[in-house]
Order: sequence, then C-alpha cells, then structure tokens
Amino acid sequence: MRKNLIVIGSLFFSSCMATQKDMLILQSQIDDLNTNIYTLKKNQADLSLKIEDLNRNLTAFSENSKDLNIEINKLSSKIEDMGTVTDKKINQLGKAVNQKSEKEEEYYRETSFFYKALSFYSSQRYEPAIESFKEYILKFPKGDNIDQAYFYAAESLFEIKNYKEAAIFYAKLISGYPNFAKTAYVRLKYSKALLELNDKNKIDEAITYLKSVEKEFPNTVEAVTAKEILSELKTQKPAGQLKNKRN
Repeated sequence: MRKNLIVIGSLFFSSCMATQKDMLILQSQIDDLNTNIYTLKKNQADLSLKIEDLNRNLTAFSENSKDLNIEINKLSSKIEDMGTVTDKKINQLGKAVNQKSEKEEEYYRETSFFYKALSFYSSQRYEPAIESFKEYILKFPKGDNIDQAYFYAAESLFEIKNYKEAAIFYAKLISGYPNFAKTAYVRLKYSKALLELNDKNKIDEAITYLKSVEKEFPNTVEAVTAKEILSELKTQKPAGQLKNKRN
C-alpha cells in the first residue's frame, strides 16, 4: 500500500512538474504573442499615421489641383484672349496692307492718267489734252494733281481760243485752290479770258482781278503785264485788240 502511495506521489509530482513546464512554455508563448501584438499595434498606429499623412497630402494635392486647374483655366482664357487680339491685329494688318496696296494702285492710276494728259498738252495736242484733263477731274476729284489738271485744262482751252470755258476753269482754280503756286498768273489769264469775251458785263470783273495782281503780287512779271493791260483799257481799246501779253 505504501509502495502504491509512493508511486502515485511520484506520478503526481511528475505530473506537476510537467504542468509547470508547460505553463512556462505557454507563458513564453503568451509573452511572444503579446510582443507581436504590441509590434502589430505599433505598426498599425504607424500605418494609421502614414495613412493620415497620405490623406492630408491627397487633400492638399486635391486643393492644389483645383488651384492649378483655376490657374490653367485663367491661362487658357488669357491665351484665347491673346489669340483673339492677335487675330484682330493680323486682320487689321492685312486690311492695312490691302488698303496700302489699293492706295498705291490708285495713286499709280492717277499719276499715269495725269501725265498722259500732260503729254498731250506738251505736244500741243490741246483737244485730247482738254478731254483727258476733264476726265481726270471727274475720276480723281481729290487727286494729288487736281489743281494742275484744272490749270492745264484752262491753258489748253485758252490756246484754242475757247475763252468762255477757259474762264470757268481759271475761276475754279482761283476759288478752290487759293494757295496754288501760280495764283498771280491764273488771275491774269482769267482777266484776259474775260476781256476776250467782249462782254461789257465781264470787264469790271476783269479789271478787279488785274488790280489784285498789281497790288498783291508787286515786282512780278504778272504785275507788270496787268498794269499794261489796265493802261490799255483806259484808252478804251476793244478787248480783241489787246496786246497778247503772256508769260
């Protein structure tokens, strides 16, 4: 009986020893598990912080993207505006170039027309000269040579003794172009054309212009000629018998 108790005691002690060893192993495993859990929680916390940072960065990036989109839209708008302005400037430049070309072409036509008429006058072909100068006046009423056209038309008419129409062109030159370089000469020729009409109603006007030449253009050939004609008129010679005093 005692022997059995010893065996049972031995078994119990062995069992206790085994249980204690298992407990130590279990405790070690629990400690490892706790350590792993702690590490996992720490890593989870770190991950959460990183996720929060990432979210903040994403939010900031999103805001920056919005701002960037706004700036891009503004820049696009400015580019469109600049494009519109550039297009307008290009169109304006194109129009200016076209207008310049048209003006140059018009000037070429005008000068060509005028010098063709002048060549008729220079070669003493007065009839075609008169027609050409009249056509020039109709086509180019604001041309650079308009005053010259009136002048040479009047001179051509005077040469073929069409004094009435010559007087009309001289009068147009006097009234419309007071700064014409040959004003003294034109007034003198206008007076002569009026006197050649043998119209008593025109004599007083002719005398008025002759006196204006003598007074306003002293010491000129025209003034001397006007004075001589006025002296002749005082002798009451018929207009057709006046000396042909021309410059």
